[in-house]
Amino acid sequence: MSNKPVKGLRVGHYRITPLGLAVLAVLLLVIIGVVVVTVFHPFGSEDNAVEVIPTVAPEAEVVDATPTPTPVPTPTPTPEPRSATIRSLGEIAMQQNLLRCAVNGNTFNFDSMFVDIADIIGNADYTVADVEGTLGGTTEYSGSARMVTPPSLIGTLKNCGVDMLMLANDHALDGGFNELQATINNCATEGMAYVGAAASAEERQTPVIKEINGIKVAFLAYTETLNDNEKNADAAAIQYGVNLISKSNAKKDIEDARAAGADIIVCYCSWGEMFKTTPTDTQKVIAQKLNDWGVDVIIGYNPHVVQPAAWLESKDADGNVHRTLCLGATGNLLSDQYGQYDNGIIFQFTIQETEYGHFAVTNPVYVPTYVWRNETEDGRYDYRALAVGQWLESAPEGMAYADAARMRQIWADVQATMGTEVAAVAAE
Repeated sequence: MSNKPVKGLRVGHYRITPLGLAVLAVLLLVIIGVVVVTVFHPFGSEDNAVEVIPTVAPEAEVVDATPTPTPVPTPTPTPEPRSATIRSLGEIAMQQNLLRCAVNGNTFNFDSMFVDIADIIGNADYTVADVEGTLGGTTEYSGSARMVTPPSLIGTLKNCGVDMLMLANDHALDGGFNELQATINNCATEGMAYVGAAASAEERQTPVIKEINGIKVAFLAYTETLNDNEKNADAAAIQYGVNLISKSNAKKDIEDARAAGADIIVCYCSWGEMFKTTPTDTQKVIAQKLNDWGVDVIIGYNPHVVQPAAWLESKDADGNVHRTLCLGATGNLLSDQYGQYDNGIIFQFTIQETEYGHFAVTNPVYVPTYVWRNETEDGRYDYRALAVGQWLESAPEGMAYADAARMRQIWADVQATMGTEVAAVAAE
């Protein structure tokens, strides 16, 4: 056995070989390193912290938890109630002195007579006028017992806002049947509607319905007399030319108008006695029949003075009440009946929708008018229709005191005739 000494470090009874020393040194270095890291870089230090990259889960589909609302249909807007105003002028009688005032050579111009009232005439949705006699231009003009007026008046009235002429008056056949037919043709040429006369039997049977602000308004017109001219007229003149009450079937005309879709029926009547301010018994009978048959408004012409308005009532078989607004007479808008009969009214009413498809006649209003006649230097006269209420405080330039006083009297007299129960007075 060799006694060669073993290399290594002796510790007590143990000897650590060089290999063991090397292993021991390595362990010692590891321990020292751990201590150093622990002392100088504690857990959680940002300098040497290991960045942990989180695992990103797959992006989940986003589901909207808000419930989808049920579509609500857009409500149909309720239409605004429809309404329309209708004005009826006083009688226009172009008598001889008015013709002389309008003539210039071979032409006639009536514009100046309406210059002060044109805006009032047209201050409605629809305006109706009555011109006594014819406007055909086929025979000699006359402004006396025989009323034949130059057709240029049609254009003047149209420019003032008149929409329709009422042709069924007692002078409708003064110029004969051909003159009446020429009047109808002239109205058509000027774009002026007309009622109460027809160019053919077919036209006579066709209701006259005008749509005004979406409201279908039927117009009828009749005359109580033709001043005996029917005795010498063509048969066609009575069959369809002009609506004579005694030869007409007003009840059927009303039924035909309703069947054609009329919402409201307005009827014009040339009736009554001249210069009488109260209705005759015949007027009352005619008016009540028209009310019974379903007419909504009656406007009277012919007396040349104002007659009051009234509400008429009747009941049908089911007990339903039908009301009719009835004006006895309008008086004169323009004539040469100077003095007592130099006045009239413009009468207005409103058609008002009360519920969809149902209409009522409301708000009757009247405008008192005056015919101012002013003598010129050449001995003729100028004529101007005036709305009285506009001139009560300050009379037109050149008006005499007596005429201004006459207007104030008319303002009071017309209100006394019309009363306050049915219609209201207005200045324009």
